Amino acid sequence: MAIDESDHYQRTYAVTFGHSTSLGRALVSSLLASSPHALIRILDPLEPTQPPRPAPVYHDRISYHHNSDFLDRAQLIGALSGSSVVFHVDPTRAAQSQSFARIHSLSLGFTKALISACPEAGVRRLVYTGSSDVVISGRGDVCNADETLPYPDEYDDPLTELRAQVEMRVLCANDKNGLHTCALRPSFMFGPGDENLVPLFVSFARSFFSKFIIGNGKNKCDFTYVENVAHANICANKALSLDPISVSGKPYFVTNEEPVDTWDFISSILEGLGYQRPLICLPTKFLLVAASVTELTRQRIRFSTLSSQLLSRPVIYSLASTRTFNCSKAKRILSYSPVVRLEDGISQTVESFSKLANSLGFDGRREVGEPSKASMLLGSGLVAEILLWRDEKRTFLFVMFSFLFYYMFLLSGRTFVSALANILLVISVSLFGHGYLPHSVYGFNIEKLPPNCFHASETTAAGLFRQLASMWNRGVHTVLRLADGQDWKLLLKAVLSLYFLRLLFHLPLPILVGFSLVCTFSGFMIYEQCEHEIDMLITTALGRVKLLAPQIISKLPGPVLDYMSNLL
Repeated sequence: MAIDESDHYQRTYAVTFGHSTSLGRALVSSLLASSPHALIRILDPLEPTQPPRPAPVYHDRISYHHNSDFLDRAQLIGALSGSSVVFHVDPTRAAQSQSFARIHSLSLGFTKALISACPEAGVRRLVYTGSSDVVISGRGDVCNADETLPYPDEYDDPLTELRAQVEMRVLCANDKNGLHTCALRPSFMFGPGDENLVPLFVSFARSFFSKFIIGNGKNKCDFTYVENVAHANICANKALSLDPISVSGKPYFVTNEEPVDTWDFISSILEGLGYQRPLICLPTKFLLVAASVTELTRQRIRFSTLSSQLLSRPVIYSLASTRTFNCSKAKRILSYSPVVRLEDGISQTVESFSKLANSLGFDGRREVGEPSKASMLLGSGLVAEILLWRDEKRTFLFVMFSFLFYYMFLLSGRTFVSALANILLVISVSLFGHGYLPHSVYGFNIEKLPPNCFHASETTAAGLFRQLASMWNRGVHTVLRLADGQDWKLLLKAVLSLYFLRLLFHLPLPILVGFSLVCTFSGFMIYEQCEHEIDMLITTALGRVKLLAPQIISKLPGPVLDYMSNLL
């Protein structure tokens, strides 16, 4: 990564967003290490309070320009004066929490001012680092694409479109007023202090989607370590100074040259941080429909709380599609080659985010031996043992007989009496045959039914009748509370429950019973296996409802609000 001192001895470099972006910080560190006598000016218009902002690196060869108005031509020329090159870093990811107008000003507005001020400040070279996304409309796979791939006609993501506008502006400024420019397109840049990919992966790991893979999990992507992108900037500057005619005015893809399965890379990051590897594939079309419905609902009712970066079309397309690029042009013209292997980059990234992993405390799973909520919900008795498949053989017998009854009574077309007679006939013949068989057949022992197998003890019968009596008494108590006319919450619950039952009984009885059987023998087991994720989903949904409730209530007509206030 060394720079030729004959060309860069006591030179001054300007780095935009050199403190607020991970690439800017890596580039400043690389310049300090590779050019011992160079001076570095950091132009960073992002506010000092804008997260994420680690403490500045104080160095006698670094000067910070934070409080200047960089849209003011005179101040910008003063900050750039004496610099031989400007390394212009894309700020859109570091400023995602800002309004779009602010991001537009930081990105496109600042770029226009920069291009205009460079010739007057004596700057002869400008290297812009954007993203490979500028040639992707958001849909479909991109396999081993090179720089001949044109810009798309439209974009799904406004930030990607903004990056494309900035890149075009930089390339169009080439060879005007003595300024030579080029643009670098890193693919899925990551590294220490990453403000985009790693936080997104961690958000997935902490959400309901923690166990899910978007798409089939077989798509590949080029992920680029941030130090390699910083090295590509240094290579581009050197190439621009040596052969500006061949280098300038062109874009260059920059990668680690190690395409990997996207979800293997994500899993490596998450497992390194102590999270669970996603395993279950979710269809991309299903998630796109969900994202479209969410976005449409948000736009129609103007509820910003419904928006989510996790469930957005650009994120879904990025994580489910192949995105690989050919960086042979950068290798040939810029003499670029990766200096950090992907595996080493992952290790360094995980190490830099270790505090994030250790401070989350997100797991919340029950201890070994602790009864599950599903078991407690079912009474932790025989019913729980059967429905949670504790004894698979016994549960399978119950499933078989349940579906036999279902077929005989609802699907066979027989009358109730005919179906019951056939079932009793089958049971009688089976019991007689079982009793007739010897205790051992060809070495296989046949366990005989004990005499008290079908005997119901007085204790069991009494317990059953007590449960029936308790259910009856609870029902009577509920009716009396409704008749009192004071409990509006109970009335609402009763109305919603009865309306739900009414909707259910609109379905044909065979469909209703079959669906109930499937849910009974699978739903509780699924809940026990995914208890933590389902509880997280419910908690998130309830939190969204609480956030939406005041907005919904505020949109109700005045008379309804007055009536509700009188009730409360």
